[in-house]
Amino acid sequence: MRRLLGEEQSAAVVLLTAVSPIPVLYATFGRPHTLLFVWLMWSTVIALKAADEGSRRLWIVAGALLGLSVFVHPTAPLYALTAYAAAFVYAPTPLRSTLRTAWPGAVALLVTFVPYYVKTLHVLSDRYGVQAGGTHGRTFSGRPVWDDALHFLAPGQALVNYFTCLAVVGVLALVIRRRYRLLAFCVLTIAVPILFFSFVPASGDSALFFDRYVIPSTPAFLVLVAAGVFAIASWAGPLRLLVAAILVTGLVGVEIRYDVAHRDATRRIGIDSIVRAVSHEPAGTVLFGSTGTSGANFSAFDYGHPANVLDHLLALRVHSLTLVDDDACARALPFLQGSQKPRYGLWVFYAAGSDETAAAERVLGVTPVDGHYFAVRSSRPLPPRALIEAGVRLRATWKRAVPANKRVDELLIADRELLAGHCVPYGDLGDPDISPHWPPVATTHQ
Repeated sequence: MRRLLGEEQSAAVVLLTAVSPIPVLYATFGRPHTLLFVWLMWSTVIALKAADEGSRRLWIVAGALLGLSVFVHPTAPLYALTAYAAAFVYAPTPLRSTLRTAWPGAVALLVTFVPYYVKTLHVLSDRYGVQAGGTHGRTFSGRPVWDDALHFLAPGQALVNYFTCLAVVGVLALVIRRRYRLLAFCVLTIAVPILFFSFVPASGDSALFFDRYVIPSTPAFLVLVAAGVFAIASWAGPLRLLVAAILVTGLVGVEIRYDVAHRDATRRIGIDSIVRAVSHEPAGTVLFGSTGTSGANFSAFDYGHPANVLDHLLALRVHSLTLVDDDACARALPFLQGSQKPRYGLWVFYAAGSDETAAAERVLGVTPVDGHYFAVRSSRPLPPRALIEAGVRLRATWKRAVPANKRVDELLIADRELLAGHCVPYGDLGDPDISPHWPPVATTHQ
């Protein structure tokens, strides 16, 4: 593809992709979409190289890698199949020749993802609600899917902005220059996810059209934008590169403005303050699962899980703590059944609102950290069972003070099952971390 774009346009696409707001946003989330993006992009690079070289071996490698992306995220096959088809359309060889070299790769693609789907299809149908009675084109905004998609791909408040205008110019430039293969690759990569979420009937919450669903389409869209930039710059003659650099710099500036706004929102979570507060706890202190309400700040970090990931963040930063994630009984069972050596226990809570902070301060008897966080340590070292019992009492107290925090029930249920000696799995595939919903969404396989 670089031969069609040229070195300068390729560099512009890479730069614009690197600071594109939606991919950058999800790179800070505790979600798998960035890994999926990276996996799909490198697999697509191999597929495009296979198309350029007519290499059967590379087609097979690309197909296998694209198929294996399903183990990163359940929506991956939509993008994997699209990428393979787009690379096939992009291939410069005649159709019959492309078919002869590409069909083994298509087989590798199907072999690597079909078995997983056969095994987990019931989970996916429960979660995404793909069914005949579902609704078409569901979005949070109420706008059509294509409208939302353009807002996510092209930073800007209005649908007609610098990015969308340059993309239109880019399409015209590619048509005029007869770069139909590149244009077909970009259009297919952008259009298929939009069409899928526009017309496939679904009822599950996860089947809403989210901004993350266009992340794999971002580079293809920015290829069109870069084509528009250099088409306009070509009118400047010997100053072509200078004009292109000015236009690209302006676009990067727009993207960075959104990135900085997200960075500022993330900083307002105040993770550093609670890290400092617990970093002086005795070595070996057991950090149990965290909980709290979902304020705007924490949601800026991880939509869906908010304060429930706080314990993991602290464990990554404060190595002297021992994390026991007891939001699922089975995960904490080894701690209960393991060494009975008495240790301190540490429980962390997050209150998004000032009224919640005041109520929690009264009942917990500790001063909030940075106005939102509460860190409560056991008064003395206790054996595992006594620590679990103390956690139940503490979390029940928190629940009475902050009733808006419904998900604390997840921890209470898990701890009571631990004490009763009987763990009952819940959540998709028995893992509550797969789904952010509470109470857990009912599934047919449980």
